[in-house]
Amino acid sequence: MMQNNFSCLESRPVARFFSFSVPAILGMLLTSGIVIVDGLFIGNIIGKEGLAGVNLTLPVLYLFLGVSIMIGVGGAVKTGHSLGAGKEGEAAGYFSSTIMLAAILIIAMAVLCLVFFEPLLGKLNTDPALNGFVSSYLRAILWFYPAMMMNIVFSIFIRAEGKPGLSLFFGVAGNILNIVLDYLMIVRWGMGLRGAALATGISVLVPMWCGILYFLSGRSVLQFVKFSWEWQDIRQIIYNGSSEMIGQLSVGFTTWVFNRVILSRMGVDGVAAYTIAGYIAFVQMMVITGFAIGLGPIVGYDFGAGKTDSIRQVMKIAFASGFITGFICWALILFSSAAIAESFSSGNGNIITLAQSGFGLFAAAFLLNGFNILTTAYFTSIGNAGVSLFIASLRGLLLINLFVLTLPLFMGDAGIWLSYPLAELVTLFFAVVFMRQSYKASVPDNS
Repeated sequence: MMQNNFSCLESRPVARFFSFSVPAILGMLLTSGIVIVDGLFIGNIIGKEGLAGVNLTLPVLYLFLGVSIMIGVGGAVKTGHSLGAGKEGEAAGYFSSTIMLAAILIIAMAVLCLVFFEPLLGKLNTDPALNGFVSSYLRAILWFYPAMMMNIVFSIFIRAEGKPGLSLFFGVAGNILNIVLDYLMIVRWGMGLRGAALATGISVLVPMWCGILYFLSGRSVLQFVKFSWEWQDIRQIIYNGSSEMIGQLSVGFTTWVFNRVILSRMGVDGVAAYTIAGYIAFVQMMVITGFAIGLGPIVGYDFGAGKTDSIRQVMKIAFASGFITGFICWALILFSSAAIAESFSSGNGNIITLAQSGFGLFAAAFLLNGFNILTTAYFTSIGNAGVSLFIASLRGLLLINLFVLTLPLFMGDAGIWLSYPLAELVTLFFAVVFMRQSYKASVPDNS
């Protein structure tokens, strides 16, 4: 039962937080490890054009991620509140309707992308020399995006019912398979970016089917049940998950803007260097996302149960963990940028030079983004999607794109690298203000 999973840790907030966060972080690190392995294979076997080609497809990935995480998180928030209030039948209804809604939207998006593939390709890429790379990867991976996204939705609900370790277990087999398939398809069989896409796609099928079988097995609190869609419920699901959607769409749009600015100023080498920086940021973000994922079910459950003090204790631990993680990652990047770039680029001197000049500036964002991301997760979990949406939009869409379009005019290429940390710095001010207001508005329950 969900309540038992929580009650055994209620008196120990540190253990409670990390019992949910650590499996999520391990799962995220496994995911980021797969992405890094993909990048190493692509950068060293296919070359800088392969790295740039994959980077140019990312806006499409983040569009799918935005919709799937919006539906998954939005439904999980309502499900978590129902479970916290002891209404398991209502929670199963929210779960079932959310899964169906996610499947319909994601499959429809994949079909539209395949039907309008050529116009989509033209929007993603402005360099004709990269068209073959972008097309080869995207045309293959699109067929697997529905499975990839439904796997994410299933994992959100498995964690929401208090079983984070199970989601991690399902992901391990798929991640190991992906490494094996990367080696076979890219190195041994020479299938290029199409092979990289197929390796990723096939490996995702394993955890997706594990999730389906788990929810059909009867061992889950959440069961597939008959439901009737109410527009009010759908609207609430979308609203609750809107900040997560904006966060993902913002990354996609920002990647598109950055690619154009970098191509015009630094060419393919610049896109390759920024892609490597993106891999680094992805690892750090996966750890912070793991904290946020672990935070969500706890705060959502406690909010439903009216446990204000418990929420505050968990938030203190989460913020401290986020800052320590960011500091460690920033320090590592500051002193090893050249070595990191070399490992991805087969010793390309220009890419290494770009990394040495920019990675330290770029990684300064790691000192700040943990607080902003965890604040967003907090407001989503208590059902205040408006504030969560504002913070996500500010940091991920408005400020960073404003800075990347204007700072290079005054600061040169350094302005590109500084856009990310400056956006996080300005957002931090607003995040602190909103957290203080939320704490003042709540009354401790002294439980």
